[in-house]
Amino acid sequence: MKQAPDADNRPALLRVKVSLMGSDPAIWRLLEVDSSLTLDRIHDILQAAVGWRDSHLHAFTDTDPCIRPRAVAGKAQKPRRWVPEPLLEDNDNDLPESEWTLGQVLTEETRCLFYEYDFGDGWTHRLELTGSLRAPAAAPRARLVDGSRRAPLEDSGGIGGYQDLLEALADPNHEEHQNLSAWVAWTTGPWQEFDPEWLDIHAANNALNALFPDDTLPGAGDAEQPVLQDLAQRMPPGIRRDFQAYLAGARLDGPARVEAEVAEAMTAPYLWLVRRIGHDGVTLTAAGWLPPAMVSEAMTVVDRDRRWIGKANREDVTPPVRRLRESAQQLGLIRKVKGRLVLSAAAKKLLDNPADLWLFLARALAWRHRHDAEQDAALLLLLEVAAGKRTAWEDYLEAVSFGLGMLGWATRSGEKLPLDSVRGLLQAPREVLQNLGVFRNGGWPDLDTVTPQGQALARAALRS
Repeated sequence: MKQAPDADNRPALLRVKVSLMGSDPAIWRLLEVDSSLTLDRIHDILQAAVGWRDSHLHAFTDTDPCIRPRAVAGKAQKPRRWVPEPLLEDNDNDLPESEWTLGQVLTEETRCLFYEYDFGDGWTHRLELTGSLRAPAAAPRARLVDGSRRAPLEDSGGIGGYQDLLEALADPNHEEHQNLSAWVAWTTGPWQEFDPEWLDIHAANNALNALFPDDTLPGAGDAEQPVLQDLAQRMPPGIRRDFQAYLAGARLDGPARVEAEVAEAMTAPYLWLVRRIGHDGVTLTAAGWLPPAMVSEAMTVVDRDRRWIGKANREDVTPPVRRLRESAQQLGLIRKVKGRLVLSAAAKKLLDNPADLWLFLARALAWRHRHDAEQDAALLLLLEVAAGKRTAWEDYLEAVSFGLGMLGWATRSGEKLPLDSVRGLLQAPREVLQNLGVFRNGGWPDLDTVTPQGQALARAALRS
């Protein structure tokens, strides 16, 4: 039943206009799509091109679901309906979307196909075949040619609810304006301000290309931040587009190195610690703490702003020193062996090279996390530092929390991770960033804007 490809084995590209039914002004997309793709892949393409987040059920049908089927010879024709495998058990007449291609169901005879997304809100898309062409060599499997306006917000109540939402947002005197504005900001997320007229075709095509990584042309994509592209690939198609647009505007291609004297100043706490431990190591107290004299020395380096009040000669009651030692262990600079602190093999090579220590710490920030959620949180935090757009720690928390949710991290009951959990995931990388003086006002708990050298450190971490 599969549509035969052209003689040169290149499948036809179908030019399809996708219109969100009932939208006014119209929300539409013009796509060129490989006719041999199965409908489950077409679902992925529509999610990415329109801008949905793939958080609800969906189905395809060859009959407008808003119109009652007409009777032919006294019998109402049953529409064909293609669904994901989990929905096949609900109706014996449904067809598996993974076994039918776009070319089979959208033809010159049928002309139209309908895609339903979120059976509660009822977003219905009309897919109209407007033409076909032979696929050029190395053509993408799906490409957004043109379109208008962003997708409505998920869970906004269908077309009617979305129109009411836009009216409330446009009227500062509306009784729900403030509450709905807050809901929109929370729903849209930290990477893209809400604008109903916004459509970034380039970002949408990047998201479409990411659906077919095996087809990516040499040199395509962002080779400078592969770790961030990996994060993007794991996100729902709609939010992936916003994320990639944020990456494009974050100037991540800026400097990822600093001058030697800057590296030495930034790494001063860690440089002091590894040099103080040295090749001979340091014997800990019977209770497993640093010697009192060493704690006092450490505070002259760690407490740069002289904020700590107290004798500062016992590690167990001097958190800045304790956190420095703990972070140095987590970063792989030092280790504890039989009551002594000794340098790792890597640290021994860095004693006289602050620039390489700076780079080592940047890379360790991105990768020395044993739990996947911790690593994702650290990478999202580094992205925000590299972008340099946040000015308060709560803003960082909100941005990272949103990103973790989009990556699928949740509580055991499926709820969004509470901010306290996100704060815990970020405790270790935040400590390192503060030790390195990444923020202009780096005292605990205040944060201000990121320094240029702090941005460079984050870029180096993300390129590792």
